[in-house]
Amino acid sequence: MKASSITLLFSGFIFTAASVCLTSCKKEKNATPDNVESVVLIADREMGYGGYYYDIYKPWVLFKNGKFIKEPKVPLDEIQFDVLTGDIASSWGDYSYSGSNEISLVYSDGYTQKKRIGSKASPANPNESLNGHFSSISGGGNLAWGGSVGILSYARMSFTEDGYYTTERITGSNSSSHAAYNTNTTSGKYKFDGSYSITLTANNGETKRFFFCWFSGSAWHFRLAGRTFSRNSN
Repeated sequence: MKASSITLLFSGFIFTAASVCLTSCKKEKNATPDNVESVVLIADREMGYGGYYYDIYKPWVLFKNGKFIKEPKVPLDEIQFDVLTGDIASSWGDYSYSGSNEISLVYSDGYTQKKRIGSKASPANPNESLNGHFSSISGGGNLAWGGSVGILSYARMSFTEDGYYTTERITGSNSSSHAAYNTNTTSGKYKFDGSYSITLTANNGETKRFFFCWFSGSAWHFRLAGRTFSRNSN
């Protein structure tokens, strides 16, 4: 099924994507962990070109026990509050509602803040797939795999509808038969499990799960571990 095009505005920065093919655009029931109240998008300040700051939405996880995690990098069912580090999320702490769509935050270092909640983020269903080239529009860091894959740079990624990914640069047609999808550690297969996570299996056989969410159900913008991606127009 082909989704219609969509434009997102981030405080004056416009990201427009052309059509992208999904195996299915139909949303089904997802297996959100029982301890999670919601996964929401909250605006954050980020420096862009020329030193200007702008707002861009990032995923936050609100747990039923009053804890929050900002920008998770690992699947939600792997988060343990007693061993949180920068490899798991960018920050964390406690929250309480101060309005219908506003929360009061107390970070782990004692800093307090109020934030307005935007829309909810969405998990990918197990029957969904990506097809196209994507570039990171915010966030940073690399994918920490361990093993022989090690640290994987992923400022850009490409995906095929039949379940393959690569972090290599693609030239020519986008197909899983392309040489870029056959590298040993920088390419492999991907699969969604319907629980805000994606499993990447490198061509050398090593497997790793990471956090994944759609932005407001959009097929154009998603979060994978520590980076937000937008589909390239070409």
